Amino acid sequence: MLSRLLKSARVVPPPPGVRWAAQTSGTTADLRGIAWSGTQFCVVGDDGTILTSPDGITWTSRTSGTTVALRGIAWSGTQFCVVGSAGTILTSSDGITWTSRTSGTTVTLLGITWSGTQFCVVGFADTILTSPDGITWTSRTSGTTADLTAVTWSGTQFCVVGEDGTILTS
Repeated sequence: MLSRLLKSARVVPPPPGVRWAAQTSGTTADLRGIAWSGTQFCVVGDDGTILTSPDGITWTSRTSGTTVALRGIAWSGTQFCVVGSAGTILTSSDGITWTSRTSGTTVTLLGITWSGTQFCVVGFADTILTSPDGITWTSRTSGTTADLTAVTWSGTQFCVVGEDGTILTS
């Protein structure tokens, strides 16, 4: 009876986020940002590193066309947008072929998010940029002098954080 009960017992795996397994990235570069497109992960990091994976296990190195540190990445529903050192912005619809865009700044860009209608980017020296398409960028006034390190979209507003306890909303 006990053996029949044990055979019929279902083993329920733990939910995602409980157990973690190391995967081989194929690079020694520091990795700094990750986004999911619905079909693949795209990772960015130092030395212009870009990696893609359909499953988070098998990773393929992609050519970014730059050697600067890439710091953040977002997916808009149609394209990836990457930000990094020296005002670097790259876009790609597939994570494989990357195009350099003009940001209008040379400061390090650290964070990026997509609101459903526009990208918002933050960086050193109180930098905030917005773009509806990842191609044309507009500088915005932050009202602070702090380095801004991360940005997110709540569904109704952007929220930005930075050095010295800075928090901004728009």
